[in-house]
Amino acid sequence: MPKTTGQSMTEPTFALLIDGDNIRASLYPDIRRATAEIGQMTTRRVYGNATSAAMENGWPNVTQLRFIHSGTGKNATDLLICVDAMDLVLRGVVDGIILVTADGDFSHLAHYLRERRTPLHCIGTAQISPRLSEVATSCTIVPLPIPVKAEIPPAPILAAGISGASKPPKVVDDKALCKTLRRLLQEKKGGTLPMLHLHQHMGEALPGVDLTRSKNGKTWRQWLATQKDSFAIHGEGQNRYVRAAP
Repeated sequence: MPKTTGQSMTEPTFALLIDGDNIRASLYPDIRRATAEIGQMTTRRVYGNATSAAMENGWPNVTQLRFIHSGTGKNATDLLICVDAMDLVLRGVVDGIILVTADGDFSHLAHYLRERRTPLHCIGTAQISPRLSEVATSCTIVPLPIPVKAEIPPAPILAAGISGASKPPKVVDDKALCKTLRRLLQEKKGGTLPMLHLHQHMGEALPGVDLTRSKNGKTWRQWLATQKDSFAIHGEGQNRYVRAAP
């Protein structure tokens, strides 16, 4: 089904579906930060029981989202999210789903979407079930680390054999990003990489690197537009891919 008039025909589109009975509204700013790298969100919904859990979690007060009362029945919220996710994908309204929950029961939906080669990006708390996180295309834990603005004091000198705290994420320049992407493309059959999976592959190739800061806050599409001499983007929507420039 073609996308509606005015909707991007090139950038992948996603539906943000939040389990309001399972996730609290105070995490929404972190959720928005986590979705910035994934793609354009054309559908933003939060589901829950407006008479109890979702109300207590504060979701009806988040005006940026469409709140959908799922009723008072057991598992009503989970069922409605699954139905809507499949409806949006099968009708071609979106190219993928961003699911916000920690509930492992959604693993059935994750397996179904993976078999259809439809991206499912999961955002959840530290209590997220591995049954879901290990099946999703990607998984982000919220709350996200607070960006360090103040100058970081020098690390203490440690005795040999004693490891210190984990290192903060690194930032690399465009040259390093280009070199890594060229290597990934050379390793891929046909020399192409789907845009939907670009962030995941680059993150695996550059562990410990803050890709958002390295790209100066740009999306991958915006960053690639500044590297036209090195890379080219072809296709539309879910079939969009990047390859080395001719």
